[in-house]
Amino acid sequence: MSALVESMPPARRDYYNEFIEGSRWLRKEQADARSSWFAELRWEHKERTLFRFEMLLKGLVCFGNPANQPGKARREEPIVARDFSREMEAARAAVRSVVELGRALSGEVESSSVFQRYVESVVVQDHARLQMARRSLSQDTPQQSLTLLVGALRDVLDVLDGLPIGAPVSFRLFSASIRLVQREVHRSEFFDPLASLEFRAEFDRIRSVTVLEVIAGIESDPSRRVAALTFLSLFRLLRYIDLIDEEQAKIAGFGPLFAYLALLRSDAEALAAFLSRDSATWVSDGFGREFESCDPSGLTARFDGLEKEFANLRSLRELFESVGNQLKLELRKVYEQQIPTLSSVEDQSELTSAIERSTSLLRSFLQNAIVLLVQEFRSGVDGEAVFEDFTSNRARSERLRRDIWMFQQILRGFIEKAKGSTAAADQWAGMSTFRFVREFVGYFKSMGYQLLRYSDYARFDEFMRLVEQLRDGDVLDENRLAGVVRTCEDFNGFLEQMFEAVSRRAELGGTPFDRRDAARTLKLFLGH
Repeated sequence: MSALVESMPPARRDYYNEFIEGSRWLRKEQADARSSWFAELRWEHKERTLFRFEMLLKGLVCFGNPANQPGKARREEPIVARDFSREMEAARAAVRSVVELGRALSGEVESSSVFQRYVESVVVQDHARLQMARRSLSQDTPQQSLTLLVGALRDVLDVLDGLPIGAPVSFRLFSASIRLVQREVHRSEFFDPLASLEFRAEFDRIRSVTVLEVIAGIESDPSRRVAALTFLSLFRLLRYIDLIDEEQAKIAGFGPLFAYLALLRSDAEALAAFLSRDSATWVSDGFGREFESCDPSGLTARFDGLEKEFANLRSLRELFESVGNQLKLELRKVYEQQIPTLSSVEDQSELTSAIERSTSLLRSFLQNAIVLLVQEFRSGVDGEAVFEDFTSNRARSERLRRDIWMFQQILRGFIEKAKGSTAAADQWAGMSTFRFVREFVGYFKSMGYQLLRYSDYARFDEFMRLVEQLRDGDVLDENRLAGVVRTCEDFNGFLEQMFEAVSRRAELGGTPFDRRDAARTLKLFLGH
């Protein structure tokens, strides 16, 4: 019996449930109390309300950082010289919304807290008032914690409502107001959602059966850990876009819209940093622990399996890195080029249109990233098996046309540089431009390849293999460089034909190519 137990493989860790049921800021007894409190709420849409409440708390804090707001960094204008009256207006609207959501969650207890504050105001003796105030700070239960937080936010709202409307607001005043909110959220024992890449069982469970099956079926422990975190993060970002779309439909003034936009940017950038940098460490450390745990006597027998897992992990790491870098590019495009700054908004309809275009772009990218990750573990799965509203044919064709055009410009730049290379210094310049060819091939292989039609695969595969096999020294060799240039010229001609063919697709009928937008995207790629 003991020999049988020793031969059994170790139980798989369920990282998916660990991430959504564990917490870095809630003790187990607090998490259990919160779960019980949530289960006892007997009204419809409680999940949606709690999600909106906590994400708006987090969004408010993110909005306090100008780096999360739309627009390029304005280095020519010191931040202390800017007028933040519009930002303060948006913050006031967001605080009002979060107080309303909190009151809905706290129910009848909110009414009793109002009465409690009235009693405190009429009690004359300071000692008695102090005792009553101290008792009101108790956070032994989620209900008490929620009531205390909502009351504190209502006080902040009273202060903000007392500010003169339209009067100039300094960054110092705006920032101090957001810090008041942040401080109260951090003090909350049960409702502090400010950590990055943190998930909650009440509203973060993935609904796609296909994705859940893929996560459960991943054999490699480090792959399963990183994939679970990435899937949860990508689906969370999609839910942020849902919140933004809902606000767009009912907007009157700014509302909490810009707080949700700041939240999306902050968490998306945190995920992009994790994918492009930290995920590699997670993968390598996990594989290292697995390798070190092997019995030396049995290492030879496991070598083939470990070698295969290493190759799979390397492919997964490359996908994560590519998705992370592309996510950074998409965020810069949306927040620096498409969505206007608050101070420049004059027409509400133009703002609405800009945000609709931006969220559509990001939704398409995120859905595509999820499908790519699914296909990494289960080939043959199409987007419709994961999302009912998977990216439309038109959106995919527009993206493919844009990427083909960008590919052409990068190839042309390299060809022109390489043809003009006579001196050693110019050859180094040619090598530098070829780096962009190599990087764009890596990007296209991960994010654009699946948009191709079957008949185009062979030609792309041939060119991408050539680029991946080339080394820097090949580009410096004059004879080798001439062959590379000819191959790039031939492929550029193929791209020219393909661009015209994609433009003639029925789904793009009547949709002219936005060359200016594509050029801005290319500029972002070259400057990444």
